[in-house]
Amino acid sequence: MVDKVVDVFTKTRKGYNIKKVRDGVMRKNQQFDDAFPNGVFAVPKSPDTPKVKVRALYNYCQEKGVEPKDLTTKEMEMFLE
Repeated sequence: MVDKVVDVFTKTRKGYNIKKVRDGVMRKNQQFDDAFPNGVFAVPKSPDTPKVKVRALYNYCQEKGVEPKDLTTKEMEMFLE
């Protein structure tokens, strides 16, 4: 059986490194599991970053037939909290 390969992000002084790790190795590595007690493997967002109403943005783009990158600044501001 072949293990699935996953990306593991590790913080560095200048940002983050991405390392490809086999899923089986991750399950055996208890130290890795202890680093994430709630099971969430995510990079926290900055407190200055606005929240985006993703579902509303998606629906709007579907109705207009455009992609989010094509929206004007005024249109994009409708979806920021």
